[in-house]
Amino acid sequence: MSMKSSTIALSAASLITAALVLSGCSSSDDGEAVSEATSVATSATTSAAAATTSDDSISFSGERVTLNSGTDADAPAISVSLPDGWSQTQKVTTGSVTDILSSNQADANGFMPNTTLTVESQGTASPDEVLAGAQASLGMLNGWTEVNKVDLDIDGQKAIRIAGTWSPPNVDVPLLAVMTVIAYQADESSPVYLVSFANQFTDKEDMALSDQVEEINTSIEFG
Repeated sequence: MSMKSSTIALSAASLITAALVLSGCSSSDDGEAVSEATSVATSATTSAAAATTSDDSISFSGERVTLNSGTDADAPAISVSLPDGWSQTQKVTTGSVTDILSSNQADANGFMPNTTLTVESQGTASPDEVLAGAQASLGMLNGWTEVNKVDLDIDGQKAIRIAGTWSPPNVDVPLLAVMTVIAYQADESSPVYLVSFANQFTDKEDMALSDQVEEINTSIEFG
């Protein structure tokens, strides 16, 4: 199998792509994989949206880790529960990508499930404008199909979670993507930051993997 690379990240002005080396994916014959991935995307969004990070009744199995939010001194401090069997890469990469979380094991299609974090100042734009712009940018991505969207409050911040499928040219099977996008604002006089978690995997049968992705999305905290 050839090596494949593919991660996605959001920007209010444009959709940014970044490279992360992943193991090769097997090929897919027709649209059946898209239909299956769409079903999982809907389920993942519905399940993840049922809980917010402020719910103390939620238990997480992984170690809580502080994420790299970039070189901007005013950017928010962010932490998540890192699922068992996942690793963290703390470094600023191309564009607004600041940190990458990835599974240590490829899924059934040979794809390394991963989560890409981006943090980007949006200046004086309102939280609603930031979220609307991010959704619009995602919709411009070639090969993207939105399946579901929910509005959320994540640790006191306005957010949206969007699930869909993505068919990038260098990956042989459609990716299931669950995007958690947050408009972080420390106070009314502070700039708004676009904080996005782009979660990607392909295996619809692996419920343990779905739980790991949900753990990242529902454990986000600031400060």
